[in-house]
Amino acid sequence: MGYTIAEKAVKAGHSVTLISGLVKIPAPKSCKFIPIETADELLTALKEEIKKADCLIMSAAVGDFKVRRILDKKIKRKQNLSINLIPNRDILAELAKYKKHKLFIGFSLETENLINNSRFKLKNKNLDLIVANSFTKYHNPFGNNKLDVSLIYKNGDIVKIKKKNKAFIAHVLLDKIGKLWYEKR
Repeated sequence: MGYTIAEKAVKAGHSVTLISGLVKIPAPKSCKFIPIETADELLTALKEEIKKADCLIMSAAVGDFKVRRILDKKIKRKQNLSINLIPNRDILAELAKYKKHKLFIGFSLETENLINNSRFKLKNKNLDLIVANSFTKYHNPFGNNKLDVSLIYKNGDIVKIKKKNKAFIAHVLLDKIGKLWYEKR
């Protein structure tokens, strides 16, 4: 979704920086591309790039946890092996001090209580808009599937988009972001 949004934003004439982990699709032409591999690298890149941005769109979630310790050698097979996890830093919470007059847009992927959980994230992460997306055995937002999403605003308004592709959703989202931008001015 992030790549589709970046592509549509570039076509609309916006200056775009795409920060992304490893994927099998090329970055859109005419955008600045910053490859990252870890949540810590993402946060570092975002702290630098947010200073120059008017809008932040966080379209993919970083895992809530990471491995406590990464080894530089092979782990031999044995019984009762366990992996210790620690929480990743909350990227949006750490970027809050950079927000000022910028727009912050987030995405929420939920397996239950879609609207309530997304509203909670919208408020707690001080977002201007959140794109709520469910993940069930009947609705998979990954790949090229048609999606049902809800755009939830700070004021409580909800715009539902049903059975549309990512390009359509990106177009609608960028239009809504443009309107929010001019309302803030």
